[in-house]
Amino acid sequence: MKNLYKTIIVAFVLTLATSCSDDEFLEQTSPDQLTSENFWRNAEDAQSGLVAAYSELESRSNFWDGWQEGRPVVEYFRSDYALPGPDASNYSHWMSIYNFNYTNGHTFLDVIWTTNYKGLNFSNQVIAKVGEMTSDQISDAEKKQIIGEATFLRGYYHFKLLTLYEQIILRTELISNETLDKPLASRPESWEVIIKDFTDAATMLQTVDNTEPGRATKGAALAYLGKAYLYKAGDATSAEGSDFENAVLAFKPIVDGTAGSYALETDFLSLFNGENENNQESIFELQFKTSDATSDNSTRLHAFVGDWSVGGWGGIAATMNVVNEMKSEGRIANNGLYDNRLYGSLYFKDPFFNNSTTNQMQGSTWDALMMETYGDTNDNAAYFRKWLPNYVYNNSYVGVNVVLMRYADVLLMYAEALNETGATAQAIPLINKVRAVHGNMPAITATSQADVKKQIIHERTMELTLESVRFFDLRRWGMLDQAMQAAGRTNFNAATHAYLPIPLSEIQSNSAID
Repeated sequence: MKNLYKTIIVAFVLTLATSCSDDEFLEQTSPDQLTSENFWRNAEDAQSGLVAAYSELESRSNFWDGWQEGRPVVEYFRSDYALPGPDASNYSHWMSIYNFNYTNGHTFLDVIWTTNYKGLNFSNQVIAKVGEMTSDQISDAEKKQIIGEATFLRGYYHFKLLTLYEQIILRTELISNETLDKPLASRPESWEVIIKDFTDAATMLQTVDNTEPGRATKGAALAYLGKAYLYKAGDATSAEGSDFENAVLAFKPIVDGTAGSYALETDFLSLFNGENENNQESIFELQFKTSDATSDNSTRLHAFVGDWSVGGWGGIAATMNVVNEMKSEGRIANNGLYDNRLYGSLYFKDPFFNNSTTNQMQGSTWDALMMETYGDTNDNAAYFRKWLPNYVYNNSYVGVNVVLMRYADVLLMYAEALNETGATAQAIPLINKVRAVHGNMPAITATSQADVKKQIIHERTMELTLESVRFFDLRRWGMLDQAMQAAGRTNFNAATHAYLPIPLSEIQSNSAID
């Protein structure tokens, strides 16, 4: 995204707080000093303010406790298909998330809450201040685009919060002394605001064909609108009979091409290793860039995900349950292998990874890597492969982008929404398309609504493992307790752990929350 790689002081300017004391009346302020009131002078300032709004996506402004460790631990560790890696036991605050014995004082819960609300603050400032700009300051077209992107981001931050926490504070206005302390909203109220923002953003934004990489598009707004309706449909506090139908309406323009040109990429692995960024399948993608003389917007997510055997930190491992699920259809792919998405998502002991001619992982075979690292071939171990560059070892900070929304996900969500509305016959070709292109797999045999739903659950495992959807999918399907028990996560109870608690810091600082 243009200007996203620049280091700017906008975030500081935008977060200036207003206060009042006797001493202030004796102080003089330089008219040349930027404040949150006089910052918004022209289109360049508006774009810089928008960069600040983007900067909080996925808590990346707080690199370690937000992006690098907080988000992966909170979103990956709570999946029934995840295990703590060999390094995780060194960190009690990681293990408390995995064991579901965290408290509302947990640092990750606080950081994720805080960074998303910073994103909301920045987004609201862009919407309000750019909205006040005259045509002499900014063109109508650029003004509409910037406000559209900020509206999408406001919807995204609220959606992210409502996905994680049971109740949230809605922030749709500039913060003032009067609105600083604000009560929690109900979930139906929150869904209403989220759906409105994604709907409004879709009317203001351009298609992917006319938008710079990394920026929100009409397709992204519609994709998250449809996703919001699916999540709402699985939320007992808020579900309405029209949710699946509304999801269908949101996804349809993306699939029929009227919301932009999207298509599946044939090389599944290239979606995650940094070799094919901002491709035709990407709908919304978090931009990273290896540092150079002018900027640094890099990541070390690969070090967290990568096992010791490939030069990573060993932060996370996969269960054999996910390996078995991904093998469950057998070696029926058209090339004689298992569903090919298995090999792009995981690495484990298998002839595919023990082929000494092709050296499938980090220039070595599974057995060689395991013997060198652990002195054993680790026949019952498995590790995640997504978000790893081709070589993890000695590759510290890299610019591997992270895709937040893919066309394959939209196809599967669209299929699910169609199936739930009784249009099962229309859902099946969408599933088969994803299977054929990414998995090299034959068409499904399921035809009934119930069997197609089971297939969709399987396909989402095949397609989206380690893409921050598993826990939330299980929750909306009402399968959390069942899945956690099957995984041996006996501390888990959906009534208590389906959502994160409101952070203690918010309770202590906000007088409107009991």
